[in-house]
Amino acid sequence: MTIYSNLDEKIPINFFSGPQKLNSKSTSQTMCAHLGSLVWDGFNNLEHKREHRIMCSKCGKRFGRDIEMWNLLSYQQMIKMILYELFILKFPLTGVAKQWGIPQQKLSQFRKSFVSQVFQQNSEVIEQKLKALPRGVILGDETYLGSRGNSDTEIVFINNEYETLSIGLADEGDLKASILEAFHKIPEACRERLKILITDGEPSYKSIAKIFGSKVIHVAQLHTQKQRGEVIVSKYEKLGPHFLHYKIYTHWKAFYRNKYELAFKWEIKFIKGKIQKKRGRPLKADTSETKNERWRQKLEKYQSDSFQKEGTAKIFVNFETNKLSIRAGAKKWMIRMLTPIFKIFKGKHITTNKIESKHSQVKRNGAG
Repeated sequence: MTIYSNLDEKIPINFFSGPQKLNSKSTSQTMCAHLGSLVWDGFNNLEHKREHRIMCSKCGKRFGRDIEMWNLLSYQQMIKMILYELFILKFPLTGVAKQWGIPQQKLSQFRKSFVSQVFQQNSEVIEQKLKALPRGVILGDETYLGSRGNSDTEIVFINNEYETLSIGLADEGDLKASILEAFHKIPEACRERLKILITDGEPSYKSIAKIFGSKVIHVAQLHTQKQRGEVIVSKYEKLGPHFLHYKIYTHWKAFYRNKYELAFKWEIKFIKGKIQKKRGRPLKADTSETKNERWRQKLEKYQSDSFQKEGTAKIFVNFETNKLSIRAGAKKWMIRMLTPIFKIFKGKHITTNKIESKHSQVKRNGAG
């Protein structure tokens, strides 16, 4: 018990709203597998006394007159100790499960359920504490809370200072919607400062970069065995209902070495959007307004044979002046995209190591 110092102060929770009575344990084997979910459910009126009924808020199981099987104070104390080990002492999930004789899957579900309830009950307080967004950087990735066989996928977004911005569970079969939902949990004032989004090669993160258009640069480090070490730096430019997708293909050691010339491949792809069609003849106002729109002129320019849509280029990386200079085949838009990336990863590898390390911290199996 010495390790649980100030247990009641650090874990100030009560599962029962009424007066607590210390009852003797029963020999009955009718147990409920849900942790921390027992609530009062009225009274049993006996001949000489009234006794509280107990119900599980998760599965709805009622215990009625079998209440003597529960030592309520001991039960609540056990829950506090488990929470203390998980969140204060940061013990590994496997060790806590083994110590208390609880299946790891049940313990993982309990931890996620507890975090979710705390956030819901204190969401206004939590969301008012806006996190800073140094350099406008957000890192996003998915992880498993527990072993892959018995745990759901969770999406995590952090800033460049290693602080968690938002989390959310990934719905099976709809990862894109889950990523967008988790991203929009970040307060709007913080989201609007986004300039650089760093993720792995999961295609669903492109939907975030699309929302912001040319304002946001997306850095994707590919993790598949054949593409390991490859990095794609991209941005989207809104073109009416369509998009132009600017892409630079480089590698994770692009800015690791000192002064040198960096060569890379690039391409500009046209992504066709949906155009709303109206029934009937167009109005004169519609035809006159859309005839000379600027985006249509850009589209015509892109579709012409003289417009170069892909190629190779070189830039000179100066570590002393922190500037990138145009060399053969390079254009100004490439310099504008690579300069902020260079400032972040100068002398480092372009990786998602920060978010990967955050996953280890969340799962309690990293260095902390």
